[in-house]
Amino acid sequence: MRLGVNVPNFGPGTRRDVLRRWARTVEGLGFDLLMVSDHVVVTPDVGEQYPAPFYEPFTTLAWQALATVVANFDPGD
Repeated sequence: MRLGVNVPNFGPGTRRDVLRRWARTVEGLGFDLLMVSDHVVVTPDVGEQYPAPFYEPFTTLAWQALATVVANFDPGD
């Protein structure tokens, strides 16, 4: 079994330094993977429920991979 953490890639508190810190923390705690929400296009109903900014998942995961050594990444189901 692999255990991971779903890191928020949306909302007013989401910044590059916060995403980098999440990636390093997840890896440092020994989790197997880091995940983010997978809405490539934010529809109006999603935009109402989840505040901006909403970072695109694949670019966000690639950027977070630069901050880690062994963590695996998953764009969600």
